[in-house]
Amino acid sequence: MLVTTEGFVLRNRKYRETDSLLTIFTRKVGKINAIAKGAHRPKSNLLAGIQPFSYSEFVLYKGRSLYSINQCEVKEIFYPLREDLKKLSYAAYLLELVESVITEGQTNNRLFNLLGRTLYILKEDNVEINPIIRAFEIKLMNYSGYRPHLVGCVHCANKQSISWKFSAEQGGLLCSSCFNIDSSAIRIRNTTVKLAIYLLAKDIEEIKDLKVSRYLNNELKNVLKQYILTYTNRYNFKSLEMAEKL
Repeated sequence: MLVTTEGFVLRNRKYRETDSLLTIFTRKVGKINAIAKGAHRPKSNLLAGIQPFSYSEFVLYKGRSLYSINQCEVKEIFYPLREDLKKLSYAAYLLELVESVITEGQTNNRLFNLLGRTLYILKEDNVEINPIIRAFEIKLMNYSGYRPHLVGCVHCANKQSISWKFSAEQGGLLCSSCFNIDSSAIRIRNTTVKLAIYLLAKDIEEIKDLKVSRYLNNELKNVLKQYILTYTNRYNFKSLEMAEKL
């Protein structure tokens, strides 16, 4: 069976001498593994469209266990990201996140569109990277079915509290009366909660010029990191660690 679909290359590993094994997030058939036969041969017409970050139109043949790439027409390679090590690292983090939350064969058009739009925004000059990444993280969890509970206490539904903590285990805010529910919950300020709600509600295009203080960004980053790691069963994301060192 042949399938024609657009997709983003999440990962590319060399397979045998001249082939590549790709992980692709496609619009029509979700996340798949596919073989690009002969991709490393000097005159291969597949090479440009199968690099990580590449957005391409694929013609795929579905085999018993893997797809094979029959044709590949590159639409965007996001070259500016490859020229900026910091942007490249953050873009790699986005790919890691998507690969971690999407199961094989699962489609998710909202996440597919979010990934594409975010990569296009990141390649622009003078964008505010931190709010873009925080917005992507919280929207990714929402589109994956793990929307964090940010209005009132997730345990008792109390809307008022002298202070709040965020529990990754419980999936949202805990009021001061429920702090004992999760000893690993992270304290979070009201302004950080409001920022999270804002990023969740706003279109990613509206966030690219938003300026966020280092303190607020770091607090939200720590909360979201614990939340994402909890639900993806990951220990860390190497590309994020690299980006934060730059």
